Amino acid sequence: MKFKSIALLCLAGLVLVGCGDTPTDKPADPAATANVPTIVVGHVGHDHQIALYIAALEGESFITKHGVGLRPVKAGEQYDLVEAGKTIARLRLVKVGGGSKMPAALARGEIEIGLGGVPAVAKLADSQTENPVKIICPLQTDGDMLVLAKAAPSKTWAEFIAARKASDKPVTIGYKAPMAVAKLIFQRALDHEGVVWGDKSTPGVKVVLLNMKSGKNAIPLLSGKSIDGFVMNQPVVALAESKGLGKTVAHLNTLPPAGKWNNHPCCCVCAPKDTLAKHPQAVKAFLKVIHLGTNLIASDPKTAIRLASEWTKKPLAVEQASVPTIAYNARPTAAWWTGMTTWATMMTDAKLYTGRYATMTPAEILKDLCQFELCIQAYNEVNPNPFK
Repeated sequence: MKFKSIALLCLAGLVLVGCGDTPTDKPADPAATANVPTIVVGHVGHDHQIALYIAALEGESFITKHGVGLRPVKAGEQYDLVEAGKTIARLRLVKVGGGSKMPAALARGEIEIGLGGVPAVAKLADSQTENPVKIICPLQTDGDMLVLAKAAPSKTWAEFIAARKASDKPVTIGYKAPMAVAKLIFQRALDHEGVVWGDKSTPGVKVVLLNMKSGKNAIPLLSGKSIDGFVMNQPVVALAESKGLGKTVAHLNTLPPAGKWNNHPCCCVCAPKDTLAKHPQAVKAFLKVIHLGTNLIASDPKTAIRLASEWTKKPLAVEQASVPTIAYNARPTAAWWTGMTTWATMMTDAKLYTGRYATMTPAEILKDLCQFELCIQAYNEVNPNPFK
C-alpha cells in the first residue's frame, strides 16, 4: 500500500513537470492555441538582434507591464505571442544564419518573418516579381568594425591607409558574405582613399578581400594567420579582442567620406507580402515586442547586456564590450532614412541590382522595399510619445 502511494505521487509529479520541460517553460493551454497560426521567425543569433532575445527572456514581464509579450512554450524555440490576455500566434524561432542565408530561407518558404541585413533583404526583393519581401521595421544601425591582428602596427584608419600605400605586400582582410554591410562600406572607403582592393591577381592590389563564408570563421582564420584582419559586426569583434587575437582599428561608421556612413543600416525585420496579408494582427504584436525590447536596451542597458549574454551564451565581459557599440533603433527615423538613402544610392551607382530595381531610382527602391505602417502603429500603441 505504501509502495502504491509513492508510485501515485511520482506519477503526479511527472504529470506536473511534463516530459522534456525546463524550469522556464510553461505548459501550453491547448484551448488557447487551437485556432491560432504558427509563424516561423528566422534570426541570425548575434548582437544586432538582441531586441528579439530580450523580448523572449522578458516575456512574462512584458505581458504584465505592457499587455503584450512572448510566453515560453519551449525556451529558446517556441513562444506564444500574447496580447490583451489572448494568445494570437505561436512563434517558432529558428536560427538561420547571416548574409544571404536568412533571405534564402524566406524565399524557400522556410520562415515567414526574418531578422537580417538590409542589403541581403534588398537583393532578394530585387529578384522577386511575386510575393516580394518587405522591410517592416528597423532593428539597429552601425556596430561594424575593421579588426586587425593584435600585433599589427596600425592602430588607426589613417595608419592603416598609410601602411597600405607604402607597402608592396598586400594584407588579407576577411568578410563574412558578398552582400555584407561591412564589406561594402570597407570597399567604398578604400576607393575613396585610392587604395586598390581585389583578389591576389588584381594589378597593384594593396588589400586582398577574402570571403570567409561565415562570421564563425573569422576568429579561427585570424588565429591561424590566414587573414590579417576582418571587417565584421559584433560580437565577433569583442570576442577577438577578449581572446587577445585582434584589435579594433576603426568603427566603419567613421570611415570616409566623412559622415557618409553614420547610421548606416544593418539589421532589420522583414516579411513577404503574404505574411503581412495573412497575419497583420500577429505581425503588429510581434513588432510591439521588438519595440519593447529596444526600449529596454535604451532604458536599462545593464539588464539588456546581462540578457544578451544569457541568450547568446557569450561571456558577460564580451557583451559589455559589444552591445554599447551598436545603435539600437526600431523606428524609421529621419536619421535612419538618411542612411537608407545613402545605401540605396550606393547600390544603384555600383549597379548591384540586376532585377526589377535596376531601372528604379533610389527613392523608388525605398518606396517599394519599405512598408512601415504596422511598425509605426505598433510603436504608437506601446509608447507614450507617438511617432509620426
